[in-house]
Amino acid sequence: MVPAPSEERPPTRRERRKGETRRAIAGTARRLFAERGFEAVTVAEIAAMADVSTKTVFNHFPVKEQIFFEADPLGWPAPELALRERAAGERPVDAIRRVMARTSPDAGRGTGDAGDAADAADAGTVAVHARIYRDSPALRSYSREMFAGQEHALREAIESGAGADGLGAGGPGAGGGLGAGVVAALVLAAVREVWESTLLRIAAGAAFEDAADLGRRELDAALDLLSRDPSGRDPLRDLPDRDPLDRDLPGQEPRDLARGGPRKVPPAGAARPPADEPAQGARQARQAREAREAREGQGAEGRAGAGGGEAGAAGLDVRGPVRGDRPSITRVAQLAGVSATTVSHALNGRRPVADETRRRVLAAIDQLGYRPNVLARGLRTSRSQTIGLIIPDITNPFYPALARGLQDVLGPAGYDEIISNTDGDRELERAAIEQMIARQVDGLAFAVFHTHAEDLLPVIGAGIPVVRLGGRLVQAGVDVVHSDDEGGAAEATRYLLERGYRRIGFVCGPHAEGPAAERVAGYRSALLAAGADADPRLVAHTHFSRAGGSSGTARLLDLPEPPDAVLCANDIMAIGALDTAEERGLRVPADLAVMGFDDIEAASLVSPGLTTMANPAREIGQACARRLLERLRGGTAQPSAETVIPARLVRRRSA
Repeated sequence: MVPAPSEERPPTRRERRKGETRRAIAGTARRLFAERGFEAVTVAEIAAMADVSTKTVFNHFPVKEQIFFEADPLGWPAPELALRERAAGERPVDAIRRVMARTSPDAGRGTGDAGDAADAADAGTVAVHARIYRDSPALRSYSREMFAGQEHALREAIESGAGADGLGAGGPGAGGGLGAGVVAALVLAAVREVWESTLLRIAAGAAFEDAADLGRRELDAALDLLSRDPSGRDPLRDLPDRDPLDRDLPGQEPRDLARGGPRKVPPAGAARPPADEPAQGARQARQAREAREAREGQGAEGRAGAGGGEAGAAGLDVRGPVRGDRPSITRVAQLAGVSATTVSHALNGRRPVADETRRRVLAAIDQLGYRPNVLARGLRTSRSQTIGLIIPDITNPFYPALARGLQDVLGPAGYDEIISNTDGDRELERAAIEQMIARQVDGLAFAVFHTHAEDLLPVIGAGIPVVRLGGRLVQAGVDVVHSDDEGGAAEATRYLLERGYRRIGFVCGPHAEGPAAERVAGYRSALLAAGADADPRLVAHTHFSRAGGSSGTARLLDLPEPPDAVLCANDIMAIGALDTAEERGLRVPADLAVMGFDDIEAASLVSPGLTTMANPAREIGQACARRLLERLRGGTAQPSAETVIPARLVRRRSA
């Protein structure tokens, strides 16, 4: 729980200065993003404009995308905190609804510093923020990663009992239902969809208040659906008769937002309708909608501008999300003057459609705001149109670049990514694989260090194409795409030897499995071939992080015969090695040479610039995606295949 104000410790002078620096960096970055767009701005430019070092920027924001989300005008949703900190007697769904509780930009953020709230306080700033997000594929991809990263905490909150009742999750007395992991995924998917659609409405010109109000209504509708478990039981039977967001005009009957008509409030003590009544109501709503569509015919154009005023011009239905009025493929077909089948072909590209016909279909889709029903299409085609990506560390810039490479290929093919972070733990890797199977992904890519062949048998048995990012080709049914880890490490070691370094240390992961094992093998083979010292004590096993690189390097420097050069398994660890050298007063490379692997953006920004082996993450992601699409389309009969992307030496000043 959040401590009472009297219990909070006042910030120290150091903490205040760090907070001021963080706000200055974020404010500078937002101005640059607004002027030039997110992708065009580099971390070095942000550092120069904020009058700080690039190292300081990376200390506060390891990934550039984090700077953008530092002051999200909607308030960054955290459903698991809402569950853990909800008041006594407050229903879980009501607690989660509070993540969208803002009604105007003047209200400030729900959490964070006052300075951040002030920056986000005017509607013009909010609109600029929304347009930056809309125009950046990198930010949209990262937002999916951020929401996916909350899944573990939300699942734990549900499993702990903090939010099982009222979310459709099984538990004591819950009468069965969906598992906590599935519920967490569904809740976060609903929250993210509403959050993003609200930002996109603002970017299109809608007023903040109108967009936020419609977003809350959409979230209400989604959570109401999720709160019903598959048995028909309604865990939210204590819903209040009136919804505080349902603002009816005087003299009107309360509206049922789920069905678009007057809401019938049963008298106190009345028996609940039978479990199949919602389905009956849905059938009635569908029949009424079909009849209305038949009467409207080609008059659907009129509804697109319904509502009048600015909200109508922005395509905003201020009545809220009336589920029966959701634009259907039938209405698109009527407006375009074609069949529903032709609309489907125009969308999926599987059959040829005349250019003029396609233009009419796209114009109708744009006018009605139609969105294909992905869930229904998945049931019909047995495809979820999603690809799972399992990675060990989302804060390592290598992996967002890899994910971007996958999206470069998967996006145009109609697929989305689901990303799971495992911290390099084998049990978490196995759990992530099980979650991907449960989510019915169409394909799986994973960059992991400890997964063994038997761990992949369930996903192979489920008929899901698998691509492993790194390691050796070990089993049928698993393709491999990776950089030349062994050859790259051997080339790096030879480079250090040619520069005159004779006692070369290697800082790698906990057990040197997967790609790290290949790099250790290349390092040792190059030493042996040159007749150099291959002392096993010169290999330091640590964590794949900046702190791990720092501690591993310190351990090597404490040896009776310390190394004169250190090769690290990735650039983040190499930056940690630079930290240790600086702390000990060592000059790089005069006293200690430092070399990395990957060539992330930070490698060229630290001082001295990091000599490294370029491991083209985005290119690896693209190759992985192409391999998965080839499997999904039945383009190869090989039981498995291996694709190797060459590594490249990048010379800078650290070695």
